[in-house]
Amino acid sequence: MRILCLDIGNSRVGVAISDPLKITAQPVMTIELRNKDLFEELDKIFQRYNIEKVVIGYPLSKLHPDQKDEKLKKIDEISEKIESRYNVEIVKWDERFSTKAVERVIYEELNWKRKKKIIDKVAAVYILQGYLDFYNGS
Repeated sequence: MRILCLDIGNSRVGVAISDPLKITAQPVMTIELRNKDLFEELDKIFQRYNIEKVVIGYPLSKLHPDQKDEKLKKIDEISEKIESRYNVEIVKWDERFSTKAVERVIYEELNWKRKKKIIDKVAAVYILQGYLDFYNGS
């Protein structure tokens, strides 16, 4: 059984998955929402891996964490669809700083075009690894 992680953005969704022992996170792909249907891609992932839980990056507001903006409402809607479609537990994980942390790490190593292609899936790895560390009591 594995844990899937999604970093949902406006135009892309970063995807990462845990190893079967739920210790490490690995990148899977970035889904370009202009070119691909999110649920068609998730169907393939669910068919390939034995997913028991989905961690979804949830960017709470730094100043008002109890308020939901349009992005959080969109994530809530997608989360509900995933939960009912695949009958899995959904965990919304605070990811306020994940993309910024990943950008700092890869800033000097890649050009912007290359960064844009990998930043979302690497952010999903970062989010999932944070959850796995918490889950495993690290």
